[in-house]
Amino acid sequence: MAIVTLADAKAQLNISASDTSQDVELQVYVDAATAAVETQLGQVVEPRTIVDQLDFASSVTAFLLRSVPVVSLTSIVALDGTQTWGVSPSVVRVDGGSGCVTVLSGPPVKGSVLATYQAGMTVVPAHFRLAALIIVQHLWETQRGTMGVRLNSGGDDNYVAGRGFAIPRRAIELLGPQLPGVA
Repeated sequence: MAIVTLADAKAQLNISASDTSQDVELQVYVDAATAAVETQLGQVVEPRTIVDQLDFASSVTAFLLRSVPVVSLTSIVALDGTQTWGVSPSVVRVDGGSGCVTVLSGPPVKGSVLATYQAGMTVVPAHFRLAALIIVQHLWETQRGTMGVRLNSGGDDNYVAGRGFAIPRRAIELLGPQLPGVA
């Protein structure tokens, strides 16, 4: 899935909805823009199921899931299938923003486990969608040579020094500062 649809991208690029000749290629750009937005933000935007393998040397009653925001926790199962932990709100509490899972009752989590959960945003903010469209347009136009790429550093508002070329400055500004990761 993607933050924006193929139809959204075609509208941004002024490509007729009936012109399907470039749909496969354009979908690659849409998917790449989704990945770029999520990398820049340091979180999942497009909702999807995530499965984390977590390894605990000792028993724990709290742990972090790798992808946020967490919408819901589906299951926690020992990798060898010998144990399953309940995921109802009376058994575990999930902080969606941080991805912290706290065991409230029952046995602590131990060993190697698979945690399955839904991560992403239930509503994608308009400025994230616009940033994705700007990235799609930028990648599409530079690949086609319609932009007149300038590599000078003076007066060029498309690029941020040290940040590469794929995400234009205006998209970065729409996304805001990148959140720090968990070390």
